Parts: sequence; structure tokens; C-alpha cells
Amino acid sequence: MDLNFLYREAEFNAFTTQHGYPLLLIAIIGVVSIVIAKRFLTEPQRWTMLFVLSSMPLLGYLIMIVALLYDGSFDIKDDLPIHVCRILTFMAPIIIWKRNRFWMGIIYFWIIAGTLNANITPDMDFGFPHWDYFSYWLKHGFLVLIPLYYVIVFGIKINKKDLWNAFWTANLYMVFSLVINYLLDSNYMYTMRKPEATTLLSYMGDWPWYLVTTQLLALVLFVLVYLPFVAIRYFNKNS
Repeated sequence: MDLNFLYREAEFNAFTTQHGYPLLLIAIIGVVSIVIAKRFLTEPQRWTMLFVLSSMPLLGYLIMIVALLYDGSFDIKDDLPIHVCRILTFMAPIIIWKRNRFWMGIIYFWIIAGTLNANITPDMDFGFPHWDYFSYWLKHGFLVLIPLYYVIVFGIKINKKDLWNAFWTANLYMVFSLVINYLLDSNYMYTMRKPEATTLLSYMGDWPWYLVTTQLLALVLFVLVYLPFVAIRYFNKNS
């Protein structure tokens, strides 16, 4: 079977059909999964479905590794699972399998405030039908479904403690990435320089100042994605 088309270096253009279609497809999968889980599945079956969804991002990362090893372009400076979205591909299935409430609270903020931005402003090398296109959307699109699923299906309520746990662990992970980047002369987590694509970092100032401004932005985003739970508690208390 000829798979050379998966290496065709097609240009990716954000905010076009090649950006919108995968988001639409993943959104449909998410809505259908949540509806089926709430209406037709038992508790163990709901967890099984969530585990399957949480494994899709890992599949995306494994596709990337296999493709890079196949063409001999794997680079330790670029392709290790150090970026947050990549490490989440490994963490998410374990967290769901273990039903770890502590980390479910943390990755809610990491994913909704962070990975969601990777879907809105993708940093992608090549468009459809390159393997990177499929790998990217599996890694980033399906990650967003995970916290939405366990909040809606299982009714898990995110609290203020989750917010602060997410913030201090994110800062700790940033320090870890700086150490890795120093040792490897790499740029994981973009802590050494900004990505070439236009993202939120493009407006956060020069290095090293954007490391500070992004922390402030992260805190603001964490608060924003926490507000729905504040509102729910308020209305439940006053209803």
C-alpha cells in the first residue's frame, strides 16, 4: 500500500475548511459520545468510553513518532513528549483509568485554558493529507473532549483548590521544561523562543518577559474557565 501521500507537504491555512472540518467532526464525536453515555450507558461503560476517548490523543502522538522514525527525521530537540499537549497524551489515559480526581481537576484547566487555544490557533507544519495533520487533531482536538465529558457525564465539580493546583503544577512544569531546554538546546513549551506560527504568545512580549506575562494570562484564563462552576454554585444556593 502506497502511503507516500501522507508525506505530501501540503500547506496548512488556519480558519479555512481544513481547520474547520476536523473541529466540527471532533465536536460531533464529543456531543454524540456524551449523549450516548448519559442516556444509554451504565457507570462502568461510561468510564470505558471516556478511556477510549482519552486514548485518541496518545494515538496521535504515536502516529507522529512512527512517521518520524520511518522517514528518519525524529529529532530529540523537537519530538519528545515535553510540550504540555504531548505529555497530556500520556497522562490522560492513566488519569482516567485510575479515576484520579486530583489530576482530573488539574487537567481540566490545562486543557480548557491551554489546549483549546491550540485548536483555535493551530501551530501545524503541514495540512491535509500529511500525517502531521491527522496527528495534530487527534492530539489536540480529542484532549478537549476529555474534561468536558467527565464534567458533563459524571457531574464532577471543579473547585478553587483545583484551580490553584493547576496553577502551581503548571509553573513547576514550566521550570522543568526550562531545564530540559537548557540541556538539549531545545524549545519545548516555547520557553526559549516563540513558535513561528501566530499564537497568543505573539502578543505577550519578547523573551524572557513573555514567560511572566503568559503566567498572568494563564491565571486569568484559569479563572475564566472556573467561572461556570462559580455560577452553578451560586444559582444552586439561591434557587
